[in-house]
Amino acid sequence: MLEESNVKSAAMLTDRQTLRRNVAALLTDSASFGMAMGFMGYTTVLPALAAALTNNSEPLVGLITTLWVGVWLLPQLPFGRWMAGRTRKKPVLIGSSIIGRSFILLFTLALAARFDQSILFVLLAVAVIIFRGGDSMSAVAWFDIISKVLPSNLRGRVLGAAQSGAFILEFGASFVVAWALGSNGPAFPLNYAVLFGAASIGLLVSTLALLFLIEPHADVSDNVSAQLNISDHTRHILKSDQSFRQISVARLLIGITALATPFYVLHATRYLGVAKDSIGLFLAAQTIGGVISSVALGALNERRGSTVVVPISMLLAMVPPILAVILHVVGVGNIDLAKAGYILLFAAIGATDASFLLGFLTFVLDIAPPSERTAYTGLANTIGGLLVIAPTIGGLVLRYTSYPVLFIAAGIGPVIGLLVALRLPHVRHNEV
Repeated sequence: MLEESNVKSAAMLTDRQTLRRNVAALLTDSASFGMAMGFMGYTTVLPALAAALTNNSEPLVGLITTLWVGVWLLPQLPFGRWMAGRTRKKPVLIGSSIIGRSFILLFTLALAARFDQSILFVLLAVAVIIFRGGDSMSAVAWFDIISKVLPSNLRGRVLGAAQSGAFILEFGASFVVAWALGSNGPAFPLNYAVLFGAASIGLLVSTLALLFLIEPHADVSDNVSAQLNISDHTRHILKSDQSFRQISVARLLIGITALATPFYVLHATRYLGVAKDSIGLFLAAQTIGGVISSVALGALNERRGSTVVVPISMLLAMVPPILAVILHVVGVGNIDLAKAGYILLFAAIGATDASFLLGFLTFVLDIAPPSERTAYTGLANTIGGLLVIAPTIGGLVLRYTSYPVLFIAAGIGPVIGLLVALRLPHVRHNEV
């Protein structure tokens, strides 16, 4: 009996040590990756760079955002199915991370070499495609791994802490962004080379952290996706799982906000006259909003579950388009008011982004059968990718109408989405 007790105690100690190691690796990975995203800022830095390289072409600015979102979302269904039969996902996570993230460094070198602007735009598009494609595959593996290594009763707390760490480092990155894009920063395009170079360092640290993850083998014996082709399996999930259908509709509706996402920073700087060095301030506000949202909604997720978080995401998503319409009317000629309004607007964007993992994606993890998590998350993200063209459409709407029309169109989605979100069933945390 004593020997058996010692064996059990040793096993429990090993489990706790493994959990601590995995949590430390995930926190380091998330923080470093978040810092990198802060330097590249897809709602701030990336649209400003695309505008500078294309002489303020709205459709091309929208195209870069479309690629950024779409290349991450659309491939996840085939990626998820391909990985569903694998007992371990870490090799895929590491390999795809290394390949995709290396292209950010290559683009940094092209910026530093001061290539022609048209060439830089093409290279930017290529870098976004390869980086986001690799990260798309990594994300499917990452979500499956965290479902296996984090007990469900700790998942909300750890993910909230991970996002908080990421946003804190993004906040630090915002000061570098403000300097690089301000009047005292390096000349174009070296200012952007500094930002993308710093992002490359963050991505390197993130990748090294992932190497320390300890992933248990998964039981895939009851994997439905291995028994059906991709179209039949998609129909099977959509037909048999009402909760999945509801969360997918809600996700599509909130995705309509992407019509305006790349154009808030242009509206602030080009229409309302806010100085470009305020982009760093906007990024700082976005990160603060993300930190507050991560902490608050992480705790709420742990106590009440993901079902309660999704309607809050809808409410948060309404704020930017509504506030942008108001600022379009009252912010003209009052730069201080416009600047303050856009600080609040980007804080709401950060809060919405942070709520997404704790609401929509955690809901999918909660309802997915354990052996089907990669298939469920892949399908959910691919469905979300149906609106990948939204930023490009938004650019065309802006070119042929006006900012208020664009912002009103973007706000319709979360208003209707709130009605859908309030009808979601309550789900319990899925046990690993």
